[in-house]
Amino acid sequence: MIGGLIKTGFAVALATVLGACGFQPLYGEHPGGARTDAELAQIQVLSIDHGRTGHDVYNALIDRLSPNGEPAEPDYHLRIDLRETREGVAIERDASITRYNYLLTARYSLVDTRSGNIVHEGQSRSIASYNVVDSQFATLIAQRDAEERAATELSEDIKLRLAIFFDRQLSSGASI
Repeated sequence: MIGGLIKTGFAVALATVLGACGFQPLYGEHPGGARTDAELAQIQVLSIDHGRTGHDVYNALIDRLSPNGEPAEPDYHLRIDLRETREGVAIERDASITRYNYLLTARYSLVDTRSGNIVHEGQSRSIASYNVVDSQFATLIAQRDAEERAATELSEDIKLRLAIFFDRQLSSGASI
């Protein structure tokens, strides 16, 4: 009973402090009823030509930006250019590499479908590591897992950057 009162009091105090500092949730409602997540749902991700990794990033972005399905008439197109590199980070005395860092970099641009203008662009990157072991199959699986982790992390970062862009636009009242 007392623990519940303490938790409730803490929650009320926290809400009061956060409300006083101007805190606004990233995905909350803005003046006029606009919502950041509604803007994100109006993005059509264009096909990413980069093999399996491009396909992984594409699928992860669709899942994150428009979980209810792609928009029939999108307001924006998202173009992504991927680049991947592998760097040996653990090198044995015989010059064999036993650990790699996999770096996935994306340059992206958000294009307004009505005007054709780029309204936002940026760069995002993700790093995942994997070990090289005696089994070629195990190494291949570890490498593939690192690529999938990097693609997922990259898509999360791009979504966050786009959400911040829309949040700033909606908060300032500027047209996008």
